[in-house]
Amino acid sequence: MSEGSESPQVKFILGEWRQAFEKRDVNLVAKHLHKDFRHISLPKSLGEPDQTREQWLARFGSVLGFLTENTVSRINYCPNPLRRG
Repeated sequence: MSEGSESPQVKFILGEWRQAFEKRDVNLVAKHLHKDFRHISLPKSLGEPDQTREQWLARFGSVLGFLTENTVSRINYCPNPLRRG
């Protein structure tokens, strides 16, 4: 893909979305969301309620909080108790 053919969506993902993760700054994403943004989880059978822009940003911000230097942190590694050897 030539640089001139990148859509605004691709430029957003490769630019500000990546920066939001690197800087752990939810405001870099927030400024691109419409004021009436709604996040709908599918399938509906999961029972997750729809989220407003503010609710989704709060959840996204909590995901950013799990990030550490170039990796996603894990709570504890638990080996498979059913594995032999």
